[in-house]
Amino acid sequence: MTQIDESAAPALPAPRQCPYAPPAFDSETRESGRPRRGTLWDGSHPWLVAGHDQVRQVLSDPRMGADVTDPAFPNTSAAQAQMEGDVFFRKDGEEHLPIRRILNPDFMVKRVERWRPRIEELVDETIDALLLQPRPLDLVKKFAQPIPAAVICELLGVDLAVSPLVSHATDLATDLEAPAEEKMAAMAELHEALTRHARHKQEQPDDRLLSRLVNQHVPSGEVTFEQAVQLAVLVIGAGHETTANMLGLGVLALLQKPAQREKLLSDPDTYAGTCAEEMLRYWSIVQTGPRRFAREDIEVGGQLIKAGEGVICSLAAANRDPAVFASPEELDVARPERGHMAFGYGVHQCLGQNLARIQLQAALPRLFQRLPDLRLAVPQETLRFRDTHLVYGLYELPVTW
Repeated sequence: MTQIDESAAPALPAPRQCPYAPPAFDSETRESGRPRRGTLWDGSHPWLVAGHDQVRQVLSDPRMGADVTDPAFPNTSAAQAQMEGDVFFRKDGEEHLPIRRILNPDFMVKRVERWRPRIEELVDETIDALLLQPRPLDLVKKFAQPIPAAVICELLGVDLAVSPLVSHATDLATDLEAPAEEKMAAMAELHEALTRHARHKQEQPDDRLLSRLVNQHVPSGEVTFEQAVQLAVLVIGAGHETTANMLGLGVLALLQKPAQREKLLSDPDTYAGTCAEEMLRYWSIVQTGPRRFAREDIEVGGQLIKAGEGVICSLAAANRDPAVFASPEELDVARPERGHMAFGYGVHQCLGQNLARIQLQAALPRLFQRLPDLRLAVPQETLRFRDTHLVYGLYELPVTW
């Protein structure tokens, strides 16, 4: 077992030296072959785990806890600790499984596939609106954010007028530097809007998810009305932020790499799926997690992690592990490997991953098919990346054609 000097542990989340690569500390940790200590805002010293096999071990081990209300859970900021302190569904084991059983059916592959035609329509409608806008324009605000916001609103069965609030609230909620008061105010506004819609669904039921939550699962006693609304908030978080940021970064990558763009467009039916998976692997945009804590002593990579110690997994470093992926620093839209963990791994992996995949598969080729001369409107070195967010992405993507 290796002994660690906690006083030398660098700050977490570690900064990125290059916007197109994981933080150097994460990559160095992976190459070292063992977990390494970091330091969080509160002075705690969780372990950073960065190797592909080690991350899978941590995320699949039932001895690792994910309950955000446990004092041992490693929060990445004071505001995040305050935001996550009263979330009933972010539990472990028997408390977690009933919530998954309620929501999982709507996010299984076959169920989500039924949404593909409508998602393709929403993508085309969004591009139609783009064509009417003055140029240059911000593709984050006009393309990357509206598509998943509209999709998740339709899935829930709420008015599309709520979609700007969805984008605003989820953006603030994932900003590590945003004051807790601002985060909570935005989430409260979203919660209030969803509560109004939920009340309306009780009076006028339909076949959408929010209606089924309040008209089936509340009367059955599985959840309270308030918990049903919280689950709707969870669905929005699972369905919006990752996809919105992946769309922006995916477009940027294809603008920067014309050979990969041409390969995708040469046969979208063949490459749309592999392109989506490769974008997810290459960017791995969850920057500060998944996070866990040891319920008992566990050995990972030859290092003893004691009961009560926190663990932060670097998906970005794990998804560029050369032991798993050939030439991991390169973007290859035809890459055959499918072992990435961009959505996490194990029982707590991202609920909305199948919905996100379909949106990436539909949106990326369609955008470039309809706007073949799409290009950046600013030098790429001036682009601003969301380094201080739980979910990595672009603040804006100015483009023209």
